[in-house]
Amino acid sequence: MKKILYVTDALDLHLDNLDFAGYICELAQSKLLAVFLENDESEMRTDSMIRTAAVNAGLNVTEEPLSLKQHTCDTNIQRFKTACESKGIDCVVHRDRGNPLSELILESRYADLLLLNVSTTFSPNNEGTPTDFVKDVMSNAECPVMLMPASFNGIGEIVFTYDGKPSSIHAIKQFTYLFPQLNELKTVVVSVNPEEVSPEERYKFREWMHAHYNYLDFLSSEGNVKMGLVELLFDRDKSIVVMGAYGRSMISNFLSPSHANPVIKVISQAVFIAHN
Repeated sequence: MKKILYVTDALDLHLDNLDFAGYICELAQSKLLAVFLENDESEMRTDSMIRTAAVNAGLNVTEEPLSLKQHTCDTNIQRFKTACESKGIDCVVHRDRGNPLSELILESRYADLLLLNVSTTFSPNNEGTPTDFVKDVMSNAECPVMLMPASFNGIGEIVFTYDGKPSSIHAIKQFTYLFPQLNELKTVVVSVNPEEVSPEERYKFREWMHAHYNYLDFLSSEGNVKMGLVELLFDRDKSIVVMGAYGRSMISNFLSPSHANPVIKVISQAVFIAHN
């Protein structure tokens, strides 16, 4: 893995996730490519929001909004570079000024992994998590997406969600191939209603997992899938949760909401999502 994207709203930079990004880069021996989404084509945030972002970046608010936004973006890029240098992270920056989603999907086409803050948004409205922008990225990205944890104190275990469907197997394989260095960590496979998967397939799956991971545990629950996943994942600590729940069509998502959504709302761990 050689191309890792760190995605941020250029106007609203949060450096809390940088320790996690640095850990991933060190693990992969990779540079960090920061994608600063400037959103010049379709900026909908108010002048007041731009002024607030400028103050958060440490600027005096004396310019008109358009130049103030540009000044804030420039300042945030420098803040990011300085923070990376202080943490020993080798970074480069892309400034993408068009539609944020379109720009990011194109970036993801030529990337190995995309790191994203679950609260990233370009909307003037208050949103819950994951935001609409994050949902769109998860559904449309052309490389795996890692939602970064709110805080980072190391990784102690990997948690795979498994339902026997191609999407969950694809995510597990993608993670395993991208992070072979983590095969010595405690590894937990969680399933809801595992009896829905045939015994033959469960055997083949366990055989594959044992070939790649050294410390395996299998947990399961019965009943409602969403609540079962939340129950199995809620008390995890220092985990990366691997899911393959996004990749359905918009209509399918509307009729049968994807499993990852309620999980993302209630856990604070890193979440890795890949789809076919």
